[in-house]
Amino acid sequence: MRLANGFAFDPGARRVPAYRTSCEHLFAEMRRLDLLLNQQIVRQRSDPSGLRFNEFRGLFIAEDEIDQLVEENGEQRARAEPGEARLNAIFAAVAEAERQITENVAETFRQGELLSLPRLSGLFQLSPFDVDALLICLAPELDVKYEKLYAYLQNDVTRKRPTADLILNLCCRSLDEKVQARTRLLADAPLVKHELIMPAGDSSPEQTTHISRALKIDERILNYLLGAETIDERIASVVRLAHPKAELARVLLPPAIMPELTECFRRQVESERSGAARGAAVLVLQGAEGSGRNFVTEALCRDARKELLIADGPGLLAAGTQQSHLITRLFREARLRDAVVFIDQAEVLAGDGEKESHANYAIAAALDSFDGLLVVASHSWSPQWLPANGRSFRFALPIPAFSLRKEIWGRALAEDVCEAGLDLDSLADRFHFTPGKVHAAAAEARRRACANGGKARPIDANDLNQACRAQTGSRLPALARKIDPIFVWNDIVLPKDCLGQLREVCNQVRHRQLVFSDWGFNGKVSLGKGLSILFVGASGTGKTMAAEIIASELALDLYKIDLSCVVSKYIGETEKNLSRVFAEAETTNAVLFFDEADAVFGRRSEVKDSHDRYANIEINYLLQKMEEYEGIVILASNFQKNIDEAFTRRLRFIIEFPFPEKDYRDRIWRKVFPADTPLAPDIDFDFLATKLKLSGGSIRNIALSAAFLAAANSGHVGMGHIVCAARREFQKMGRLCVRSDFEQYFELIESEEVAQ
Repeated sequence: MRLANGFAFDPGARRVPAYRTSCEHLFAEMRRLDLLLNQQIVRQRSDPSGLRFNEFRGLFIAEDEIDQLVEENGEQRARAEPGEARLNAIFAAVAEAERQITENVAETFRQGELLSLPRLSGLFQLSPFDVDALLICLAPELDVKYEKLYAYLQNDVTRKRPTADLILNLCCRSLDEKVQARTRLLADAPLVKHELIMPAGDSSPEQTTHISRALKIDERILNYLLGAETIDERIASVVRLAHPKAELARVLLPPAIMPELTECFRRQVESERSGAARGAAVLVLQGAEGSGRNFVTEALCRDARKELLIADGPGLLAAGTQQSHLITRLFREARLRDAVVFIDQAEVLAGDGEKESHANYAIAAALDSFDGLLVVASHSWSPQWLPANGRSFRFALPIPAFSLRKEIWGRALAEDVCEAGLDLDSLADRFHFTPGKVHAAAAEARRRACANGGKARPIDANDLNQACRAQTGSRLPALARKIDPIFVWNDIVLPKDCLGQLREVCNQVRHRQLVFSDWGFNGKVSLGKGLSILFVGASGTGKTMAAEIIASELALDLYKIDLSCVVSKYIGETEKNLSRVFAEAETTNAVLFFDEADAVFGRRSEVKDSHDRYANIEINYLLQKMEEYEGIVILASNFQKNIDEAFTRRLRFIIEFPFPEKDYRDRIWRKVFPADTPLAPDIDFDFLATKLKLSGGSIRNIALSAAFLAAANSGHVGMGHIVCAARREFQKMGRLCVRSDFEQYFELIESEEVAQ
C-alpha cells in the first residue's frame, strides 16, 4: 500500500520484477494515469446532468478520438458497458495497477536501486495525492495526447494544462475528499512551497479562481524525474555546482581549529544521513578574503562525499523580485543532489535595506524545511536567521601565524623553479597573507618569471616582492594615497642618533618573528605587536622622506592616509572609515602614514557637550585599533604636545627631526641636486648653508625652482638662479628678502637676465 510519503512496502512480500530505470517506473505510472482519465471520462459521460455538456464538448474534440486515446494501452472502451459496471471495472484496474507498482518499487529498493519519483516523494514529504497531482502535471511533457484529454475533460480546447479542479476530480471520489485534498495545492503545501508545480503561463491569478488555474510541473523537477543531472538553469547565473577535489590533508589551519571543525562537519552530515536531523545545520566560517573558507568547505565535502552548491551572495542580493524564487530553488537543488549549500560573500546580506531583508527572510523560510547543511562565508558577520534547533556553529579562520604562512609559501612554490637562497622567512614575515593571497602571489610571480618572451626563468626575490605588493591595498586607495618610495638612506641628512633610530625600526620589522615566535615573546605580549612610530619635527625636516625610506628598505607599500576622506562630521563615520583602513592594511602589512596626525590623534578633552564626548570616542577607538594592528603605523606631527598621552605610551619609537644646523644644511645643499643636473662653478654652497637658514623641504623647493629658471635661461644652474628661487621661497613663507641675508648676491635677485 502507499503510505504518507507516497510509497511503502512489506519486507515479507513475494518477489516481483524490479524496475530497471526511473523512466520505466514513470511509464507504469502513466499507464495508471490513463486508467484514472478513463474513469473520469466514463463518470462525466454517465452523469445525467452532463449529457448536454458532453454533446457540446464533442463539437470541439470528437469522442471517438478520445476513446481511441484512452484505449491505446488495451483498456476497455469508455462506451463498452453500462456506466456503474464500467466504473467498477476501471476502479479495480486502478487498484491492481497501484498494487503492482508498489510491489515493483519495493523490489527495486530491495536490490539497492533508487528511483527518482519515490526519492522525490521522500525528500519533500509528498502524500499519495501529491504524487498523483505531480504525475498529472508531468504527463503532457511526455505525450501530447494528454493535452487533448485534459482539454476534453475541462470542456475547453484551449485548456491543455490540468487545473486544480481537474486534479481533484481525477484523484478524489467525494466532495469531502476534494475539500481535504485542496489544501495540498495551497501555497504552504510541499508541492507549491518547493515549486514542484507552479501556475502555467496562460493563467492569470486576477482572472481565475484557485481551482481553475492551470498548473504545470517545474522544468527542473521534470528533468530530475527523467534522470537529467543538469543544474537548474534559472539559478545557474548565481549558483555553481562544485565537485570537490580539495583534499583535507592539504588544508592548513591552526591546530586548535581544524580538528574541531572537521568533527563538527562530519557529525552534522552523519546526523542528516541517519535521518536524526531535525532542521538545518548552519556553519558560519568567518575570515578575510582568501582565508580558505571555500577551500576548507570543498575539502570537508570531499571527505564526506557530498556535492557542493556555491551561491554568490552579491548575486542573490541583486536578484530583486526573483530573490525568493532563487533561494527556494537553491535549497531545492541541494535536496535533489544531497549537496551542501555554500553562500559566499554573505556579508552583503548584513544590511538593513529592503533587498537584504527580503533575502534574509527567504533564507530563513527555506531553512524551516531543510534538513541539510548550510555553510555561510563572511568576513565577520553572523546571520540573524540561525536555526533555533541549536545546530548552528561559528568558526573564525584567522590570518595564519608566521610558521603556518611559511609552510603555505613552501607549498605554493613547491613545483616551481626558484632562485637559490630564496628567503621564504622574509616573505612570510613581511606579508601577513591569507592562504588565498599567498597562492595568488605565487601565480603572479610565476607569470612575471615567464613574461620575458615566454621563456621561463627561475622565480627570484624581486618577482615575489612585486607579486606580493600587487596583492595588497586593493581597497586602500579610496581612503589613502599610495606613495611609490624613491628615496634611500643616502638621500636623507639627519643627526646620527636619529638615523640610528630609523635603522632600529627596520631591524625590529626584520627580526619580529625571531623575537615573538622563536624567543617566546608571543606569550608575553597580547596586544601592541605592531610597530607604532611618531615622527616629530617642523615642516620640511624629512618626516615623509624617512617614511619612504623605511618602506623602500623593507620592500613594503606606503600609504599616506587621506584625512579628508577619513575624518567625518557625522557621528560614527570616522570610526567606520578607520576600521576600513586598518582592516585592509591588516593583510597587506602596508606602512600606514598619518601626516598631520594631530587631526586624528589629538588630545582628549574634558566632556562639556556631546561633541566632546564623540570626539573622545573617536580617539579611544583609534587607541584600540592601533593596539590590535600588527603592521607599521607612522604618525607625523609638528608638535609632540598635540598628541594625546595615551598614544604616546603605545608608541614604540618617538623620533625627533630637528631643524638642520649649518653642517647639515651644507650636506643637504650638496645632495639636493641630482647627478645629471648641470651646475655652474659659481655656486657657493658654504654661503647658502650659512646664510639661508631653511629646512630640507624648503631647500628642495629652491633647488627645483632654480632648475626650471636655468632651463629657461642659460642651461646651467648657477648662483643667480638659486638666489632668485630663494626669494620666491621667502615670499611664500612670508619672510622679507633683505641684503643681510644675501649679501654680495643680493643684486642677482633683481637680475633680469636670470629671471627671464
